[in-house]
Amino acid sequence: MKAPSKTTPRPPANTKSRVPAPWRARIESNDAQALWRMLNRLVRAHPLIRSTAGSQQIHQSVPDGTVEYDLTQDLYLLLMQKGRFRHYIVTKMSDAEIEREIFHIELTNLLIGGLRRQRPENYRIVRRVSKVLETDPRFRRFRQPNRRQARYRQAADAMFGLREWSNEKKMGDTGTFSDRIASIPMRMRNRRRAGCTGDAQVIISNQELVELMVEIFEAIDSPAPLRVLRQLALSKLPVYDPVMTSIDEDNGEDGHSRISLTLFASKDASPEDVIISNEEERWARKMAEKFLDRLGEMMRGNMRRTERMCRVLWHCYFDPAEPSQLEVAEMVGLSDSSVSDYRRKLEARLKELDFAPSQLKNFADELDELLRWRFSLPVAAPSEVDPDLEWAKYEYDQEPPVKTVLIS
Repeated sequence: MKAPSKTTPRPPANTKSRVPAPWRARIESNDAQALWRMLNRLVRAHPLIRSTAGSQQIHQSVPDGTVEYDLTQDLYLLLMQKGRFRHYIVTKMSDAEIEREIFHIELTNLLIGGLRRQRPENYRIVRRVSKVLETDPRFRRFRQPNRRQARYRQAADAMFGLREWSNEKKMGDTGTFSDRIASIPMRMRNRRRAGCTGDAQVIISNQELVELMVEIFEAIDSPAPLRVLRQLALSKLPVYDPVMTSIDEDNGEDGHSRISLTLFASKDASPEDVIISNEEERWARKMAEKFLDRLGEMMRGNMRRTERMCRVLWHCYFDPAEPSQLEVAEMVGLSDSSVSDYRRKLEARLKELDFAPSQLKNFADELDELLRWRFSLPVAAPSEVDPDLEWAKYEYDQEPPVKTVLIS
C-alpha cells in the first residue's frame, strides 16, 4: 500500500487557476452563514463598493465596515426574495457561473441602483461625461502608461485626451490638475429648463459639456484617466444632491460637526405657511362675530334673552372664577334648568362651526374679547383664556375653506 503523500501546496491566491467557491454545496446544505461570508467577500471585492461606501460614510457618518455589512445583508435578502439560490440549483449552474452571475449582475445592479437613488444628479453627470468622451469626435482614447487597455469593470482607468494630441503625449501629475483648472469658470444652472422627463432640471447641455471638457483638457494639457476627468468636471458643475441628516447625529462628543457640508431641514414655517396661517386666523376671528350674531337670530331678536345667552356663554366658558352652574344661574337670574337649556343650545351651535380645531384658540380669544367689550369687563390676562375649553373636544366635520391670497 502506497503511503499517503504530504500536504499538497495550495496555488497562490492571485493565479488564474483559483478554485471557485463551493456555491452549490453551500446552497444545497442551507449553510446560511457560509453563504453570507462568500457574499461579503464579493461585496468587498467589487469596484463600485468604494463609491458607495464613501458616499454613505460622508453623509451618514457610519463606521468603517458597516456599509459592506449592510450591503451584504441586502444582497442576501435580495437573492432570497428573487429565488435565485433555488434557480442556481434547478438550472445546474456551476460554481463559477453562480459567482459570475452574482458578482456581475445581481451585485452590480444593487450598487448602481443605490448610487442612482442616493446621488441622482451626480450619477447622471458621471454617465454623461463618459458618453461624451467616448462619442464626441473631439476626444479619443489613449493607451495607458503601462501599454494596457482598461479591462471590463475598470473603465474608470481608461485614458482620454484631445484628438489632435499625438500618441507620445505623456500624462502629467494628476495632483496638480485641480490647480490648473482654477481659472475655468463655474457653470450656471438653468433653473427654468427641465429634462425630457420633466422631473429634473437641466444642469448643463451636451454641447456645453463638450466645451467644458475641451477647456479642461487645454488647461491640464495632458491625457487623464476617466475617473479624474469625472471629478474635474463635477467640480465645475452645480450638482445638487441634498442629504437629510440629524443634528444630533452630525455633532460629535466635542460638539463640533463631523460633516463639512450638511443641509438641515428648517423647522420654521415657509412664507406660504405664514400666509395661510394668517388667513386662517383672520377667518376664525371673523367667525366669532358671526357666532354672536347667530345667537341673536336664535333668540329671534329678543335683546333680553340674547343678553342672558351671552352671559351664560361668558360665565360657563370664559369666567376666570369658574363658577358652578348654580352660581351662574344666580348671577344671570335664571333657573338651573334654564342655564342647562342655554348650554345645550350653545353646544349645538358650536358643533355647527366649520373651522378646524387648530383655529380654536383664535376663535376663543376673539369671542372672549367681544364678550368683555359687550359687558364692559376688564381685559383678560394672557393666562386667563384656557385653550382647552370644555367644548374643544368636539370634532368638526368640515375644514375651513382655502382662500387665495394675492400679494401685490
